[in-house]
Amino acid sequence: MKDRQRKVLELLDKSGARLHGLLGRLTLREDVVGDLMQELFIRLSNSKGLDKATNSYAYAWRVAVNLAFQWRRNCKMKFQSLDENSLPAENSPSALENMIRKEDLEQILDATSRLKDLARDVVVMRYIEQASYEEIAQRFDKKPQHIRSLCAKALARIRTLLAIEKIRPVGKE
Repeated sequence: MKDRQRKVLELLDKSGARLHGLLGRLTLREDVVGDLMQELFIRLSNSKGLDKATNSYAYAWRVAVNLAFQWRRNCKMKFQSLDENSLPAENSPSALENMIRKEDLEQILDATSRLKDLARDVVVMRYIEQASYEEIAQRFDKKPQHIRSLCAKALARIRTLLAIEKIRPVGKE
């Protein structure tokens, strides 16, 4: 057990900032990232899979991605009614543009959560972490051409899911 705790602490020291940033980009909620980081390292401390993993960062990365998308699935977004204090000022269109961008990103992340695990992981690495096809291929022991094809198919699936969401009224399943 002490060996696993040491491994988790080394991982936190070495890669904690990268994992924190990843969780922040996937949840879009800085206020929950600290809680998710705690949950991540509790899970890693209790996980026997970390002992078997050849690359502890890759294992932690996968657990973090799963944790973030699990949080997104469990989180019921409550739409707050807009009052005068929450409306952007008339002379600041950038506030409205930021709200629209954030809403679009939330929809994209929700659609991404519906992809199969490998496709979701590839999309996260390529478009959120900005990793090259070669880096992703090396991580998953695939050829870069396969990763490129997987990205294209995943993006097409995300576009389809987003088009369906625009057609379907909110709240209808």
